[in-house]
Amino acid sequence: MSTNGRIFVVGAGPSGLAAAWRLKQRGYDPVVLEERDRVGGQLLTVKQDGFLMEAGTTILPEAYASVMALVHEAGLTDQLLQADSTLGFMRDGEMHLLRANRLALDAVRTKLLSPRAKLKAGRLALDAFKLRKVLSYEDLSVASAYDMETPEAYATRRGLDGELYDYLIDPVVRGGAGVPGSMISAVEFFFLWQKVLGSKLYAFKEGYSQFPEALAAGLDDVRLGVEVKEIIDTADGVQVSYTDASGDHTETGAGCVVSSMGNRVPDLVPGLAPERAQFLRELNYTSCISINLALSRRPAAKSSFVVVPRPVSEGLFALILEHNKVAGRCPDDKGLCTLFTTNEWAVENIENDDETVLANIIGDAEKAIPNLHEDIEFMRVNRWYPVLVYSHPGLYRKLGRFHSTRDRSSRIHLAGSYNSSGNVNTATVAGERAARELHEALTRASSAPRPAAVPA
Repeated sequence: MSTNGRIFVVGAGPSGLAAAWRLKQRGYDPVVLEERDRVGGQLLTVKQDGFLMEAGTTILPEAYASVMALVHEAGLTDQLLQADSTLGFMRDGEMHLLRANRLALDAVRTKLLSPRAKLKAGRLALDAFKLRKVLSYEDLSVASAYDMETPEAYATRRGLDGELYDYLIDPVVRGGAGVPGSMISAVEFFFLWQKVLGSKLYAFKEGYSQFPEALAAGLDDVRLGVEVKEIIDTADGVQVSYTDASGDHTETGAGCVVSSMGNRVPDLVPGLAPERAQFLRELNYTSCISINLALSRRPAAKSSFVVVPRPVSEGLFALILEHNKVAGRCPDDKGLCTLFTTNEWAVENIENDDETVLANIIGDAEKAIPNLHEDIEFMRVNRWYPVLVYSHPGLYRKLGRFHSTRDRSSRIHLAGSYNSSGNVNTATVAGERAARELHEALTRASSAPRPAAVPA
């Protein structure tokens, strides 16, 4: 039973569930309100005919320290399987293999880049080293001094354009953000290079959905199919209005964590300061289409992750061969492949039917896996929007101002992956921070001296 009061948490993705988990540990009674009919947000595992398909996020790097800590606390340690980390980089019809957890070493040895390009890469390594201490999962605005240009502009300025940009820098950006390196902040590239790549990779035995489902199972009150309408900070706590299958409701609690997509928050929290509301409303999010392909036989490709550079395909940025990544993803004599498309391609195709979506991208996929279409038993097309914040140069400088103006004494605190480069760990860290800062605000409020009674 709660010792500190009821706290509402809006959203049951990794951010909201992490916030609720930490609040429960501090003695609160979290009530999670989720609009979907399931928990997990962009974490979704689908099982069909012996195939275990990840419809959304598919990898868990060891570097995701906050996620890994919750995995252990939720009792999922024995459900983690070390994944094969072999990356296949395409160039001129050849596949060049590099290991994610040995990326720097393999980059020196690979024939993906010419000796001249490898020498230039020393500048990239030096710049990455300089930035290492300001690349934060919790708040990437601490790197705002470097948030002045795109990865493409950075590469041109540092003499890293040409093959080094086309076959290494830009593919990393596309693989992590789903957009080309001409569109987002250079800070994003350095974050992906240092905070996502370069570590061991893991997968869950029964799929990524195990993680949010285990967190939800450890909470006492998780409500699905709930559309939150408004959250108001009152003199005594918070008032939350929502709609569910039984109608409209209003409830009160001690506080609230809002982990919705950033551009939805101002409508939910009308009491936000105007400049903070404007920052959130102006956040743009990317789209993505992922396509799970159940295959009648396994392709010859040896890598688990195929990185597709822009010279090979404008629309396809990665393929994941799930049967190579970890055992148990499909029957032993079959294969499972997932295609991931860029934001621009997804926007153009998101309204198309499944057959048209596949037809429009399969040709590019077959540059990596010839005759792939001949082995497809069935497919699942997953349309995602919103996905990640579109981090145009300057976003993280604005984020710094947004954070500096937050009211630490408020009973309403915000979470969500827009605080840093979007991924599961970023979302988790944001939820944990919101829970911590809400607890601090409530603790200060409860310990403040009460006004003296006025004599009658």
